[in-house]
Amino acid sequence: MDSKFFGKRLNKTSVVKARRSANKQRGGRLASLVVRNENVLIANTKGGGHAFIGLYLARKLGSEGHKVTILNDGDMAKVTAKAPYDQYDKLAEEGVEILWGSPADADVIGGLAGKFDVVYDNNGKDLDTCKPLIDAFQGSVKNFVFVSSAGMYKPDNIEPCAVEDSERKSSAGHYGVEEYLAESGAPYTIFRPLYIYGKYTAKGAYLDFYLDRILRDRPVPIPAPGIQMTSLTHVEDVASMMSMVIGNENAIGKAFNLCSDRYVSLAGIANMCGKVAGKDVKVVLYDPKAFDPKKDVGFPMRTSHFFASPEKAKEELGWTSSHRLMSDLEEIIADYKSSGRLEKDIDFSVDDEILTSANKVPVSV
Repeated sequence: MDSKFFGKRLNKTSVVKARRSANKQRGGRLASLVVRNENVLIANTKGGGHAFIGLYLARKLGSEGHKVTILNDGDMAKVTAKAPYDQYDKLAEEGVEILWGSPADADVIGGLAGKFDVVYDNNGKDLDTCKPLIDAFQGSVKNFVFVSSAGMYKPDNIEPCAVEDSERKSSAGHYGVEEYLAESGAPYTIFRPLYIYGKYTAKGAYLDFYLDRILRDRPVPIPAPGIQMTSLTHVEDVASMMSMVIGNENAIGKAFNLCSDRYVSLAGIANMCGKVAGKDVKVVLYDPKAFDPKKDVGFPMRTSHFFASPEKAKEELGWTSSHRLMSDLEEIIADYKSSGRLEKDIDFSVDDEILTSANKVPVSV
């Protein structure tokens, strides 16, 4: 399979110095870090909740002076008709080189090996998909950065907030990739994201679930007890943390939780959306074990605690988040309305079944 190209190369020669404020706060720990222009490859997925990471990461790295190439999986003609890929023509104008082809195809990546200083794999979810890319670059890159998932942590009802050494599920596809990287001898960094939000997402189900109901004055069915904690992270914060590993020897051989440092309950998200939208929120709690809606039809988030600590990234990378969900909701709601989603007909039949089975009246949580 041959990769296809459109766009133009970025040609910059400036030197980008590391974030001084973070260095000062940490007593100069990162004071000697100077990030020089690197040639960066981003292998990006053709769909799902991680898809727009490539877009934002490319823009972030480009703004810091790096030469950026995206190798995107999928059929260019089909994929570029939807977000976030419909923004790639703008990326090309900004100097990002766009290639199309499977990052798991040896014929595609064979011609790219040895040409990049840093590789980000935001495509693969298992070893079969990721191994060709790792093998092609492990002997030549300064860092191979793998986007894993915090979903690989085993649920813990004693200490639910996951840290990087929390127990992982060996059955998860990402687990095999992480283990292979650790054994490969390649310089690597691993990021484990949770729920991500922001413009141009290919998967807006998380917040849209709430807005679909709240903006239509419908009850919001939430798995009991409603106080399960989670976090939602803006994609700009995701890109910001990921960019900080370039030129940073302290990031090599380590894993970082890629998430906000603000936590919110499942019912709290509903109340937050209602407050910003100026709507009264009606939450109905139900037993998720008593009702099993079809995949991607019912509640879109995990029904147990699902949150993690980013303290390691804050301490060792000097990262800080710049977004807060409450502050971003006004823009999110405005985008929801302007996109025409409020006028769309939505099938709430599953909701009605849940509400009936719950046998409860709306409650405040």
